Amino acid sequence: MGALFGLLAALSISTTEFFGRRVTNEVGPIVAASVTSLLAAVTALVIAVATEGSAIGRDLLLGGASGLGFGVGMSTYLQGVRVSSSAVVGPISAALTALLPFTYAAAVAEAPSALGYGGAALAIIGLMFVTIGGSAATNVAGGLPFGIMSGLGYGLGTIVLITVSDDSGSWPVVTQRLVAFAAIATFALARKRPILPPRQYAPPALAAGLFAGLSSVLALIGLSANAAAASVTITLFPAGSVLIGRLLFRDAVTRAQVIGLAVVIAGTVAIVIG
Repeated sequence: MGALFGLLAALSISTTEFFGRRVTNEVGPIVAASVTSLLAAVTALVIAVATEGSAIGRDLLLGGASGLGFGVGMSTYLQGVRVSSSAVVGPISAALTALLPFTYAAAVAEAPSALGYGGAALAIIGLMFVTIGGSAATNVAGGLPFGIMSGLGYGLGTIVLITVSDDSGSWPVVTQRLVAFAAIATFALARKRPILPPRQYAPPALAAGLFAGLSSVLALIGLSANAAAASVTITLFPAGSVLIGRLLFRDAVTRAQVIGLAVVIAGTVAIVIG
């Protein structure tokens, strides 16, 4: 179940990117990330109120700490793509985002089977093919530290989220998204950039925020059920983004990306079975 909810979270993240693409193209990725995080917090709040769970102080703080990691992860990723390319920053960030919580979960919880370990390795390798195969690498030296910082932010943020109790329901996601918004907004304001898009982009921004909040809730459920499996399948969202881009935006897809998608699918199936 952990792998399944992690996969659903990944699909929700890809859908978030689909709706946020117009905002990103018109006013920039930082604005898109900022408003998406804010609206995701609102979505998570509605889900938390409507479902079972208590606002436990410790778990709210842990959610906030997770949000700080996610905010750092997103901000450094965006900066890394700006100075380099997603072909450099993406694979490093994605690999650390998957490996850190997977290793932690395997150490403190029930260790995955050999098939589970093999599936995780396949999924991460396939994810690298998907990301690297999409564009030419530029300024590797400049993008490398940002990719590492982004992966550490996301990975440590996910580890913190693993430690929250089931009794808190979706409430940790609320503070996670609020703190992530604060981190991204601080990053934007420090560079004298806006944090909210013009009014005409409200519909896609609202949809992006809805699916972003949903993705965090699904991720939390998956991590609670099986942290090791979910921590890997959550990070498969770039594969979904490539499929959406190809099917709905007619983006070009390279042979390396097709191979990567096939490897990702095989690895995901192995994780679910294992």
